Amino acid sequence: MADRENRPAGSTARRPRATQLPMPPVAARLRRALVFDRPGPYHAPMKYRMISTTGQLQTFQQHIAGRDTPIVALDIEGEFNLHVYGERLCLVQLYDGQELVAVDPVQIDAAQLKEFFEDRRVLKIIYDSLSDQALLFKTINARIHSIVDLKPAVDLLEYPRRDLGSVLDAALGVSIEKKSRFQRYNWTTRPLAADAIEYALSDVAHLLALKDHLLAELAAGGLMDRYLLQNLMLQNKAPDINRRPRLFRSGRYHNLSPAAKTRFERIYEIRDGYARQVDLPPDMLLPKQQLFQVATGQMPTSALEPNRRVPRRVREQMVADIEALPPE
Repeated sequence: MADRENRPAGSTARRPRATQLPMPPVAARLRRALVFDRPGPYHAPMKYRMISTTGQLQTFQQHIAGRDTPIVALDIEGEFNLHVYGERLCLVQLYDGQELVAVDPVQIDAAQLKEFFEDRRVLKIIYDSLSDQALLFKTINARIHSIVDLKPAVDLLEYPRRDLGSVLDAALGVSIEKKSRFQRYNWTTRPLAADAIEYALSDVAHLLALKDHLLAELAAGGLMDRYLLQNLMLQNKAPDINRRPRLFRSGRYHNLSPAAKTRFERIYEIRDGYARQVDLPPDMLLPKQQLFQVATGQMPTSALEPNRRVPRRVREQMVADIEALPPE
C-alpha cells in the first residue's frame, strides 16, 4: 500500500473494502450461477460457447459491435517459454454480460484476431493489460484498442492485495477457486481440458461487475479524473517487446565481470538457437544455474547435463559449440 503521508493533495482516503458498496445485481447473479462459488464436492460444468474458426469470431464481433452498448470483458492465456520455445497466444476469454465465450485462436486467421482486438467500436474491460498487450504485439502484431483497464483503479484505491482474485473478494465478495495445477498448465495442448477452460473463464466472469464497483469507488473518492488519465496513458504506451530477457536484468548478471558477461551472452545465444530449433524452452536445454556456472568457470563444459527430452545429437552439438568458444 502506498504511504499515506505521500498521498497527493486532494486525494481521499479509502473506506473499508467490504462495506463500501452493495454488490451489483449482476455480480450477485454471477456469484450464484458460477460453479466456483457452489458448495459441495460436485461442480457442474460451466456453460460457455467455444469459438474456433475465423467465421465464428467474425460473427461474434459483428454481434457485439451492433449492440447499443458494445462491451466485453477480456483476458488471454499464453505460453511463455514454459513448455515450448517462445511466446504464443493460446486462448482468449470473453464475457459480454450474457454469455461466456472461449476463443481458440490456433485455427483463426491472424488478420481476424487482429481486427477483433483493434476494433475501436467495442469497449474491452481488462485487468492489468500490459503483459497481454506485449504478447499480442509479439505474436500477431496487434494492439488492444478501446480499453478500460481496471488495474490502475485498484492502484489508485490502494487495495492492500492487488491480484485479481483478492480484488474480487474484497470488492464483490466473490471467491474464485484457483487450482494450482493450472498455474503452469500447457495452454498449447489441444484439445484443451474442459476444466482448464473453465479456470481461464473465471477471470473474466466478474470483470463487468467489478468495473461498475470500482468506478463507483473512484467517483466517491474524487479519483475519477486521475483514473481516466492513467487508463489513457496505458493505452497510448507502446508494448515493451524489445526489453532484454530477465536474466540480463538480474543482479547476478550485473555482478559478473566484463569477460564473464561476454561469455554468458555467447552461451545464451547458443542455447537459444538450439531451443528454437527443437521447439523446447531454453531452460530445458541448459538451466540458468548451469549457464551462470559455465560462464564463470565454476562448472566445466564437460559436466553440462541438458534435459533428456532434448535429442541426444542436439545436446552433444550444443555442448560442443560451447566448448569451442574462445577463452575470454
